[in-house]
Amino acid sequence: MLEVRGLGKTYGDGPQAVHAIDEINFTVARSEFVCVVGPSGCGKTTLLRCLAGLMSASTGQVSIEGRRLDRTPEEMAIVFQDYSRSLFPWMSVEQNIAFPLRRKRLGRAKQQQLIKDSLEAVNLADAGRRYPWQLSGGMQQRVAIARALAYEPQVLLMDEPFAALDAQTRADLEDLTLKLRHEYGVTVVFVTHDIDEAVYLADRVIALTPRPTRVREVIDIDLPRPRNQLTTKELPDFARLRGHVYRQVRQLDDGADQREAATAS
Repeated sequence: MLEVRGLGKTYGDGPQAVHAIDEINFTVARSEFVCVVGPSGCGKTTLLRCLAGLMSASTGQVSIEGRRLDRTPEEMAIVFQDYSRSLFPWMSVEQNIAFPLRRKRLGRAKQQQLIKDSLEAVNLADAGRRYPWQLSGGMQQRVAIARALAYEPQVLLMDEPFAALDAQTRADLEDLTLKLRHEYGVTVVFVTHDIDEAVYLADRVIALTPRPTRVREVIDIDLPRPRNQLTTKELPDFARLRGHVYRQVRQLDDGADQREAATAS
């Protein structure tokens, strides 16, 4: 579904240039859930913006179904971290969801059905006439997800969408995302700084290096599905995978974390 080849991004020119991303390569299969993790400031959001066609790459390319991407394609939707800025406060929930559908020039009946179905999918069936400022943070992010689903994307990009939410709401939305991915069959690329979240959600985790960013390792997450916040996270394999991803993000070898602990003690 997605192919990233030799992707690089540099800001500025000459000695003041900032080399943010350095030749990233990976693929994402149809209906796969891939999480991207890395050290703070390594360029995860820059990478996602290049994947979305919101930012041009300096080198390399992104392809969707074999077509080189130079702008956001119709098959793609994006959910950003800051839901308060991605929703229009003067529009109702229904109007916010309808806004990007204008691009598709759908009939009114089809548009209303997509809005209704997406709100039901995120458990906000009765919130259509309300305004974003009347909703909690978690409900606002559900609206942002509903807006993306109503667009009927084949690829859903999510940029740390739950980072600003409390732990319980975050867990609820993680489970909602897994449920929607299963029901809609959408391909998901999910950027997060939370290693537990990445391991819980993903089929594969892409661990990035510090800037200039490269792919350090692509890790298969072979945990059973469906997943559960309690039983999945109590599995020995969950702890093993979480530790492995942590070591890749911190660029530690297998014994370095033990040496760190021994030094600290």
